Amino acid sequence: MPKRVFTKRKISEKLKVFIFVLLAVAILVAIFPIAERVTRKSEAHRLKIATDAVVRSTVQCYALESRYPPTLEYLQDNYGLTLNEDKFIYHYAPIGVNMMPQIKVFEKTKQK
Repeated sequence: MPKRVFTKRKISEKLKVFIFVLLAVAILVAIFPIAERVTRKSEAHRLKIATDAVVRSTVQCYALESRYPPTLEYLQDNYGLTLNEDKFIYHYAPIGVNMMPQIKVFEKTKQK
């Protein structure tokens, strides 16, 4: 009779370990999509901040000088614009001195 109790206890310990491992895997599987979604949102937010900085400096230049800046370098030199060229590609195409230039910011892709 004592052997039987020992066997049941051993089985229940194995069952507890199995359930613990199963729950740990389930939690990890549930967390992964959430973390990925948060990462995508933060990347989109960084892109919007970079775009807004260029637009804001461009509009400030127009308000003070009554003309849009000819280049991004002009904004960097005269309006303190800081560009993160390691992470973003900046497209700035002036159309005319009194027309808002085309401003686009793209995130650089990671090369493997």
